[in-house]
Amino acid sequence: MDAPAHARIILLEHGVKIDEFFMSGELLTIGRETGNDIRLNYTAISRFHAQIILDKPDRYRIKDLDSRNGTVVNNERINQELRLKNNDRIQLGRYTLIFMRLVDS
Repeated sequence: MDAPAHARIILLEHGVKIDEFFMSGELLTIGRETGNDIRLNYTAISRFHAQIILDKPDRYRIKDLDSRNGTVVNNERINQELRLKNNDRIQLGRYTLIFMRLVDS
């Protein structure tokens, strides 16, 4: 049985929603290479671009994996790991990912 999802990521391309993903484990990978949890097949995206990490209950971080074009969160390029908050906007090339923590009701 799969673990319940604890975070949701909405994927936009040029501002239009094209997909959504649910995070149920401790790691979510983003990149161009097959096998990433979120695969973005676009030349500006590195094969292994970034990852979202759950390191404590309700505490998430994003880490750029030394990608060629970088990772931008809320219009700020990140050079190290950054703690994510609800509705943070992650920019990767022409894609925007909106991070949302799911709350048990």
